[in-house]
Amino acid sequence: MSLKEQLLAIQSNEVEAPSNTFELVLEMTANIGSPDPELRDELIYSTFSKWILDGVLSAEEMKKLLHIILDDQHLFYGIGETGTDSVFTRAFSVLVIPLILIAHKKRPFLQEEDIHELKERIFNYVEQEKDLRGHVDEKGWAHAVAHAADALDDLAQCPELDKSDLLKILDLIRAKVTVTQTTYIHAEDERMVTAVMSVLDRNVLNNEEILLWINSFSDLLVADSYIDAYAQKINLKYFFRSLYFRLHDLGKYPEAVQTLLQLSK
Repeated sequence: MSLKEQLLAIQSNEVEAPSNTFELVLEMTANIGSPDPELRDELIYSTFSKWILDGVLSAEEMKKLLHIILDDQHLFYGIGETGTDSVFTRAFSVLVIPLILIAHKKRPFLQEEDIHELKERIFNYVEQEKDLRGHVDEKGWAHAVAHAADALDDLAQCPELDKSDLLKILDLIRAKVTVTQTTYIHAEDERMVTAVMSVLDRNVLNNEEILLWINSFSDLLVADSYIDAYAQKINLKYFFRSLYFRLHDLGKYPEAVQTLLQLSK
């Protein structure tokens, strides 16, 4: 029976995880970048989500899974490529990380050094990811930027990260917002703002530092190409508007809110 058939049977019968759960996990991990959207998204990722969050996997099994997900054949597979199917392996590998961090928050099993290693791998991945496609015709979601933002969101909530780490997360988000090669159309701005809010929820950064970060976006703007400048302008406008409403509803950071209001016009 193929992997797809096994996972379909498990989902359709609503049966508990089989006795060979981790063997199946390894097979799922090996196929996490399948160009088949049903297998990749609806079956593999959905099964990972259920098993990880329901505590089906042991702490040791989740640590093994995390080690695989972070390796060069998964999170960094084909890194730097654009327009190829390798993005699915990277994008769905990074999407497993929030699940593991959520499970760790409920029942800690990662050591501080594990969190810092994870942090460095995620930071390196976000810096190097160049494929910014959202939905790909016939192959479904790639959405690497949104998935990376989800990982940064849960990573920012880890108490092991200090102020410099949180500032790095904001810098990574700024770099992805101000890209010139695409205009985001699949709610990437909302996912990135969610990560920003998790940084701010740590209450480590003060008003001046947040305002300085917002104003620093202008340092990355380009003017040598109309198309590049247009893409940046649209991405920045949507991002600032999303952040404005989230901060406005929070009732904090009034200076930042006013600045965002002006910049998003």
